[in-house]
Amino acid sequence: MPRPMKVKLFMDAKPSTIEEQINAWLDYVGSATIIKTETVVTAIAEKPTDEIYPCIVVTIWYEAPEPN
Repeated sequence: MPRPMKVKLFMDAKPSTIEEQINAWLDYVGSATIIKTETVVTAIAEKPTDEIYPCIVVTIWYEAPEPN
């Protein structure tokens, strides 16, 4: 039976922060089969009255390793 696919999202305004987040996550999971990645740049505001700023969103679809 196929393993269920999981999704992990990373979001920040700075590429270096996203890189650090992804590297830390990869260290944490140890190993995973990455099926697909998608990167989007969007504009967001924390609250309706806040200024809009660019934000990078990286989505990773993956399968976790099978437990031993």
